[in-house]
Amino acid sequence: MDRLSHFVLFVCALALAGSAAAQSDSWEPVIDLRYRLELVDDDRFSEDATASTLRARLGVVSPEFSGWRFGLVGHANRHVGSEDFNSTANGRTDYPVVADPDDEHLSQAWIGYRANERFEARIGRQRLIEDNVRFLGNVGFRQLEQTFDAITLGWQPAEDWQVDLRWLDKAHRVFGPSNPNPLLAEAELNAWMGTLTRDFGPVKSALYAHRIAFDDRPASHRNLGLRLTGDLPGDQGFGYRVEFARQDGIRELDAVSGQNYIHLRLQQKLERWHWFAGHERLGGDGNYAFQMPLATLHAHNGWTDQFLTTPTDGLFDTYAAAGTTLGQWTGLVKLHDFRSDRDSRSYGREFGLMIKRPLVAGLSAEVKAARFNGDSSNGHPDVTKVWFTLNGNW
Repeated sequence: MDRLSHFVLFVCALALAGSAAAQSDSWEPVIDLRYRLELVDDDRFSEDATASTLRARLGVVSPEFSGWRFGLVGHANRHVGSEDFNSTANGRTDYPVVADPDDEHLSQAWIGYRANERFEARIGRQRLIEDNVRFLGNVGFRQLEQTFDAITLGWQPAEDWQVDLRWLDKAHRVFGPSNPNPLLAEAELNAWMGTLTRDFGPVKSALYAHRIAFDDRPASHRNLGLRLTGDLPGDQGFGYRVEFARQDGIRELDAVSGQNYIHLRLQQKLERWHWFAGHERLGGDGNYAFQMPLATLHAHNGWTDQFLTTPTDGLFDTYAAAGTTLGQWTGLVKLHDFRSDRDSRSYGREFGLMIKRPLVAGLSAEVKAARFNGDSSNGHPDVTKVWFTLNGNW
């Protein structure tokens, strides 16, 4: 049976599961369809990329039975029309990368238990999203989702305290399980991630520690960090974020020098407008830089994805954005200035624009574009990306 037939059977089976679940209010169906057209003009390539893809995410989450419940979700992606892009799996390396390969996968299969609204445990393949996804996320922007084979525990010992502990065995990456490069298909892990959260009135603090050991690549490290978030006094709608973390190599990277991470952000939310501005520093000394390999990186350091791996000289990202809501329309403009941590050399600047609105029930449309004006003298060419997306959630 060919891959197309497998794809059709896969989607049909999940659709039947979702349909059956939808017949009962006690079951939660997962029905998520997304079409995207992505255009890429990258000065490193003579050809431009055009990627037209359709993603289906279908499944079901059970009701609770004496504290127990389970979830089963699959996703699949297929290109529509021509394949003028490098999906990382199709061998079309003359084109820029659009990391949305044709593939299908059981993305979630977990069993969970909850007791007294204060304790929750989950084991199996699951979506993990922590805070602002800077260290751990599902890479939800791409068509295939990143999920993890993991055990997660959450405990609320008191009203203002929260303890979260995660052990990760494997990461199923957005490049698809059938990717010819096994390091892109998945990551073999022995990772521990813990977070202790405490509210002090308007200030929310989080102390986190990670030991992320890779069994299949030289990327093992540990992080220790503290973040403070909250609202400033007054009725002006100001909020802030202050975060510091230290990363040191372990095991095969035990000899590398440790690096620091700093994030400072100020934001304001008004009736129709909001804005935010901040500065991120990912330290680098020319040999090693602060890395975040399990994060949703598209949400940070620019939409053109020029810094998915932190350069060895590190990264300074100074950014500002403003957004508005006018009726059913939502818009956002975002600017970045990128420099190296070591020697403060310019990498380039990025300008991004996003507009979206709901359509009929469950359907929405989004147009997004970003232009990276790279500093070619430091090896960063110009890149332009445009996305048109239709989302359906029911």
